Amino acid sequence: MKFLEATSQHMDNNIYAQQNEKFLLECQLAQRDEYSQAKRANRLKSIMTLAFAIFSVVVSILDCDTLSALSSLFAVGLVVFNKYSDGYISSHKKHAASIQQYIDVTLFSSIIGGATSEWGELPNKTDLAKTTSKFLGVDTSDMKNWYSDYSSLPGEAQVFHCQRENVRWDYGLHKSYICLQLGILLVAVVAMIASMFIVNPNFIKLICILSWLTPLVEYIYSVCKEVIKSNSLLKEIDAFCDKIENKLSGDNNVSIKQELIDLQYKIRERREVGFLIPDWFYKMRKRKHQKQEDSIAETIVNLSQENGEQK
Repeated sequence: MKFLEATSQHMDNNIYAQQNEKFLLECQLAQRDEYSQAKRANRLKSIMTLAFAIFSVVVSILDCDTLSALSSLFAVGLVVFNKYSDGYISSHKKHAASIQQYIDVTLFSSIIGGATSEWGELPNKTDLAKTTSKFLGVDTSDMKNWYSDYSSLPGEAQVFHCQRENVRWDYGLHKSYICLQLGILLVAVVAMIASMFIVNPNFIKLICILSWLTPLVEYIYSVCKEVIKSNSLLKEIDAFCDKIENKLSGDNNVSIKQELIDLQYKIRERREVGFLIPDWFYKMRKRKHQKQEDSIAETIVNLSQENGEQK
């Protein structure tokens, strides 16, 4: 009986099993909701900015004093709105990042030991209770198995590969989203130029089409610029991951706990300032990315077995 209990405890002493505890799943729902609120605000901000750009083009073409005055009022209102939106978005992103940090630190510290305080500031119990209270009784099945199965690896290796999975997942989403934005722009350009030649092929029509394309180009450029900036942070973190993995593979007797803590700090910082991938795009890519991550995890575990790195 004691042997069975010990075996059960050993099996549960891994991130893959512990991540599906009820409260942690509720925390996952809470952090997703916080990010979704930030994304909705960011979407509204983008719509308002794009609408203003289009309205400005129309005003410049019509040359109407009344519309010009309205455009000026729109511009002032947009500045105030954007300033409020930026604060709102930043607040929710930071809160979501802190909740995800609590989840990660709870899992990681339980596997490799030590106090959770080593991993930086975490949300307090009151904040967590308040944030998760609206998700009591809500179906959490969609949040299960957040991390792929590295359970047969040593503790520090489990933590590292889960951290790297976060970085790799985000990087893949960012690359795909940039491709989507550039694809939309290409389709819009081709469609408008084709319509010009079909309907009324002249120089004036070309100038008008280019003026209407300007807001779309400017919007997509700003989005791609943000995504690329976020991607550059992910590349820096990935380079840091390479150094940790080299150390992890080189000598299993050398602890990399401090490096893992440093890596987690970097991941949290990126979560707080990184570009927000829209929920619809995340859901569209989720199954493919998860399948790929599970395949990567399986390969890493198999290679570790072959190299005798498991304990």
